[in-house]
Amino acid sequence: MRKTFLFICILLMLTACQREQAYEPEEINPDIDVCMICNMSITAENYATEAILKDGTVHKFDDIGCMFEFMKQEDKENIAKLYVRDIETGEWIELEKAFFAYDRDYWTPMNYGVVSFASEENAKKYIEKEGKGQLWTYDQLLQHKWGFEQ
Repeated sequence: MRKTFLFICILLMLTACQREQAYEPEEINPDIDVCMICNMSITAENYATEAILKDGTVHKFDDIGCMFEFMKQEDKENIAKLYVRDIETGEWIELEKAFFAYDRDYWTPMNYGVVSFASEENAKKYIEKEGKGQLWTYDQLLQHKWGFEQ
């Protein structure tokens, strides 16, 4: 009986160790969180982004452009997940699944001009409301030349 119990405990521990880590985003605390790249306080929470490394480390950014600057420096093999927030709802979205509105004149915390949305429809509505901008996908973000002068 004791051996069976011990065997089950070991089996459960091994199973738990093999589970894939969730890599979920952390909530932003505007009182203490600062952007890893520009060192500015993250007060405009719906513009915040996060990069989660495979070791569980979470890096927070005040603007999507800062996250892309970080991605230039970080070994891509170390990155587990990248998140942006829907500008209207604050909902976290995996970067690859989001839709984006871009215009160099859109206000964002560091003036990169990229705004994130959970749906293509809402991104289009934002562009229409602003009277300017382009609908972008994740692939277009990867091709963009990031920098303040854009």
